[in-house]
Amino acid sequence: EAIADRIDPQASVVGISTMFLHEWPTVRELSAVIKQRRPDVHLVVGGENATAFHRWMLLQSDAIDCCVLGEGEATMIDLVERLTTGRPLSGLSGIATREHSSGTESEGPELPTRMTRTQLAEQAPRPAWDLVPLDRYWEHYPFFGVHRGRSIEVLGTRGCPYRCSFCSSPQMWTTRYVTRAPEDVVDEIAEYVERYGVQNVNFVDLTAATNRKWTLAFCDALDARGLDITWQLPVGTRIEAIDREVLGRLRDTGCRNITFAPESGSERLLAVMDKRVDLTHVLRAVAEADELGLHVTINILIGHPQERWPDLWESVRFMLKASWLGCSDTAVVMFCPYPGSADFEKLVASGDHTIDEASYFVGLSRGSSRHRSWNPHVSARQLRLVQLAMIAGFYAVNWLRRPRRAARFLLGQVTGSEETYLDQMVRTKRRNLDPLGARRGRTARGRVSPDKTPDASHEAASASPARSLAR
Repeated sequence: EAIADRIDPQASVVGISTMFLHEWPTVRELSAVIKQRRPDVHLVVGGENATAFHRWMLLQSDAIDCCVLGEGEATMIDLVERLTTGRPLSGLSGIATREHSSGTESEGPELPTRMTRTQLAEQAPRPAWDLVPLDRYWEHYPFFGVHRGRSIEVLGTRGCPYRCSFCSSPQMWTTRYVTRAPEDVVDEIAEYVERYGVQNVNFVDLTAATNRKWTLAFCDALDARGLDITWQLPVGTRIEAIDREVLGRLRDTGCRNITFAPESGSERLLAVMDKRVDLTHVLRAVAEADELGLHVTINILIGHPQERWPDLWESVRFMLKASWLGCSDTAVVMFCPYPGSADFEKLVASGDHTIDEASYFVGLSRGSSRHRSWNPHVSARQLRLVQLAMIAGFYAVNWLRRPRRAARFLLGQVTGSEETYLDQMVRTKRRNLDPLGARRGRTARGRVSPDKTPDASHEAASASPARSLAR
């Protein structure tokens, strides 16, 4: 109701963005409230979840008039022009209505002819951070990346050129991979440092370091500006373009944390998931990153419907090798079918996955005993035990091999500093037990230094009632 109250009475089109499946029940309810109050508006839903889940959205909600598929900037402009001039929506690419849907399930929607992917990446306006109460935003860390002072998110690229079976990216972005000019990305970062006193940047690209030439050019541009910041690659990046030279440039220009996403230590399962990765290359990059002083996280996925016990043991061995070679952190998550992914479509078609009210939230439980298993050979309880054993084994090897890391972890819990995701995870648990004390600590560590004072527009935005962002 409060959101509906804020809609401009003169508005004729209302758009709602939805990224994740668990948001759908709320979006469905919000859509009904808006349409009840304003039956005259054209209600549009877009974003990654709308792209992947639009068939069910249009079936379950009479309030939604259409869904924008894939990248929505240019599509939304064309859609609004048609609505305001009385032209029909039929023939408009990049949307789905109850009457028609453009684009195929495998290839994704076509982009409007208004601009190319490269133009979209270059011309899209920067995020309106001046409208966000950033002081409150920073109080509620962590939301992405290890806490290294005042942080902000940046996108340097769009899309991913790969087709992993468990990922919804191919339907949202297709396999086209587009980069912004490195100098433009650095200009954006410099603006945030000057205006908001930002001390750390988290890249939230699907896979930021896929293009070796672009990555080195970005490091050169960042080095030339002399910005006193750290930066991180917290999303699982591809490994093909990562070598010792690239890792050295990342470290020299302030990168401190990087995540690799092999997802499995089993060559057989990697082939099943169409996950094209060289595990030997991953282990070599882990060792080289550790030598250069970078903190590396590896992501492992367990419980894929076609995974077998031998595949799980291969992943365990791979993780322990990575830990021995210097990997700092690991994230072991249980498989969940993402709408829009090839695995999701297969499970729904076979009847092994049912779309009901509980299914919207099952993905949130991937670290709990309530999670279910889509694997006929491994139960949910077994997956949970394997998950806990893998994480415990990883850090046991890590600390036995490098006792100083255990000492730094204990010191960090006392001083409040964070270098790894283990530091962050434990501090988050402690903050949940003592929210006021931990919040005071967070605010103190995130304070702007005297030579980096936010400008007046930020102070005004911080005092406004605007809703803070959250991932």
